[in-house]
Amino acid sequence: MLDGLSFKQAFATLVIALGVGLGISGWELYAEYQRLHARTLQSTQDDLQLVRGLAIEAAYQLSADLAGEVVGGLFRAEAVTEVRLLDNFGGNLGHMVRAKTVSPMPSTAERLFGDVTRHRQTLESRAPDGSLTTVGTLELTLDSNTLMNSWLGQVTATIWSGAVRATLLCVLMVAVFYILITKPLLKISAAIGRVDPSKPGTALVSLPRHHDRDELGLLVGNVNAMLTGAQSNLDARDKAEGELASLARTLERRVAERTAELAREKEGVERALAQLNIANAELERASRDINDGIRYASRIQTALLPDQGALAGLVDELAIGWQPLDMVGGDYYWAGTFGNRGVIAVMDCTGHGVPGAFMTAVVASSFSRVLHHHGHDDPAEILTQLNRLVKSALRQDRETAVSNDGLDAGICVIDRGAGTVTWAGANLPLLVGKGGEIELLRGDRMSLGYQDSPEDYRFTSHQLACEPGTAFYLFTDGVIDQVGGENRRLFGRRRLQQMLAENADRPLTEQMDLLFQRLGQWRGDERRRDDMTFVAFRPL
Repeated sequence: MLDGLSFKQAFATLVIALGVGLGISGWELYAEYQRLHARTLQSTQDDLQLVRGLAIEAAYQLSADLAGEVVGGLFRAEAVTEVRLLDNFGGNLGHMVRAKTVSPMPSTAERLFGDVTRHRQTLESRAPDGSLTTVGTLELTLDSNTLMNSWLGQVTATIWSGAVRATLLCVLMVAVFYILITKPLLKISAAIGRVDPSKPGTALVSLPRHHDRDELGLLVGNVNAMLTGAQSNLDARDKAEGELASLARTLERRVAERTAELAREKEGVERALAQLNIANAELERASRDINDGIRYASRIQTALLPDQGALAGLVDELAIGWQPLDMVGGDYYWAGTFGNRGVIAVMDCTGHGVPGAFMTAVVASSFSRVLHHHGHDDPAEILTQLNRLVKSALRQDRETAVSNDGLDAGICVIDRGAGTVTWAGANLPLLVGKGGEIELLRGDRMSLGYQDSPEDYRFTSHQLACEPGTAFYLFTDGVIDQVGGENRRLFGRRRLQQMLAENADRPLTEQMDLLFQRLGQWRGDERRRDDMTFVAFRPL
């Protein structure tokens, strides 16, 4: 049982699910701690502010009864351990205290909540001439153990929910794997085991449902072809033996040789069946390795992409939508800051899937070299240097080049000091939204990295003023090359401009969500054909 595919799948799924669940639970617990911390501080300050007027009156009049009402009201909160109302001479007008609750981790409670447990508020009264006079002090202390116990309750609930999610995910993954692969393989193996070696062609292996076009269908087809061929050989042998029976006296030697040859063929068929079982196991391992490799490649490619907070301090809004066609894709974007300048780039590499992902790795490395060794001020110069480095990396700057791959790109440089955005494009446009209208700026009709892309080509820079509220949009061809609608046409740039203009007053993230929703409706049942990347930003 331990060597079975179902057990291996269950174990791998459980490990992954537990890892992911622990990460998510850790983040949720940290977020809950932050919320409890902030809520406690805000609630305490609100309570103190609520009774401030009554406390000032009690201190001003030196009224112990009124001070008792203030202290008693604040003391009703479960987390409060001590409340004290002092007059301006240091005397106690009201004081209540209770013992701290028991916590399994008192030192940790003090570290986590110690900064919100002690509050002191000076009470001041305004004189008729407008001056302020200190009449007393209101002090309040919270129990860090009570806060810690509340948070530990949430920790326990979160851990249990994470364990339940991981277990459910494991069960579902194992069930899917068993239904799609293990169960059909067991049926095929059982059918092969029932084959009569003496009559292999009389009982062919049945093809499992819904597997006629995948690897299992190919496997069954090959097995049946071998069984049919073996049956043909056996039939030929039987026929030859019948003919040789009448010529036994004159052809005895030939009959013996033929029988030996057929015996070798039979052994070959049996060896082929054994090899087929081995090949089947290898096929399963190869399929699993390929899928694991692609998933890992997706994590690596995602790690190459920058954090959406990379332009903090330079842009008022930033929306990024990156949707590869497969698990990995050929689109790449980059955003980063250099002092008072920021760089935003969108790139559409040749192909998609695994080949496109390899191209994005080459482009990401070359782009990083350009920014750090050739400067980041002029987007046109960045495109020129990127063209040269990609051609060199792919060895397409030689006459003996065997590949011809490259990319289209659009780059914006934000200069906060000058109040400008400088843009240059290589076969990718820029949309500028201003005053409810969307203007299209076309880039140079020249791609990067291909064999016929001149290394000395100089791209054109366009300097634009950053007026308040101006929005800039970069996107790859995958956004507008969506086939759909009633006549199965491309979505196109005009529809994109019209939709952005209609929603220009909305936040950029909401505009992007509406765009992707509209594209899904436009495609309908049509399959998406390319990676999609959409980047929108408003400079400060």
